[in-house]
Amino acid sequence: MQALLNCCCGVDVHRDMIEVCILKGKGKKPNTIREQFKTTQSGLIDFVNWLYGNGCSNIAMESTGVYWIPVYEAIEEHLKDYEQLLVVNAHHMRNLPGRKKDVKDAEWIATLLRHGLLTASFIPDREIRNLREYSRLHKSFVQERSRDLNRLEKFLQTHGFKLSSVLSNIMGLSGRNLLNTLVEKGCITSSDVLSAVGRRIKRPLDEIESAVCGKLTRSECRLLELLLKKLDDCQKDIDTILADMEKLSLPYQKESAQSQLSR
Repeated sequence: MQALLNCCCGVDVHRDMIEVCILKGKGKKPNTIREQFKTTQSGLIDFVNWLYGNGCSNIAMESTGVYWIPVYEAIEEHLKDYEQLLVVNAHHMRNLPGRKKDVKDAEWIATLLRHGLLTASFIPDREIRNLREYSRLHKSFVQERSRDLNRLEKFLQTHGFKLSSVLSNIMGLSGRNLLNTLVEKGCITSSDVLSAVGRRIKRPLDEIESAVCGKLTRSECRLLELLLKKLDDCQKDIDTILADMEKLSLPYQKESAQSQLSR
């Protein structure tokens, strides 16, 4: 099969090191240059300098977990004039026929790249990758807050407080006022219910009072305070993430607006 590239590099990515192989020349037996580098920042810069020194601007690597990302970003940032930078599916690459048993992964990747047999995975711009990270973190924090809210509900039910039976949102204004009172006093009186509940609440006051009739010990009040603090801290983190995402997405407002219109 005819080689399409005169010089290319295959990268076999591991957690702490990368094995790399450059194939040079268009003949059937190209010159093979192998090397290993650490995946520390200094090691990756050494790798990029090695690519530059060998005049290699066509690189392919396998998409191993998240370990390929710092390698990709090091090339993206420090090797400005690269021609191809491919991230390929490892399963697809290893199932391609023709590989000999003694050929290492890095050399096999370089061989496939040299003959144009690799299909690149879609890798968005770095700004979009950052937005994706924020999005995943936001999802994780929302799920964490949901778990904390379930812990709060379980705590209240355990101690006989049926707040969720009379309020649709126990962390709303009325619910939070009642919970703060419970933290301070360990119990909720009729006057506390009257001052805490907003006008929008349709439930009768005596029904709400009955649902929150009970008493907590000092240690139980402290535990409730910790649960509420954890929910507040998580909500602050969620708000911060959303604010940062809004700033990062400013360059893509036009695309975002078009996407919403097409729905």
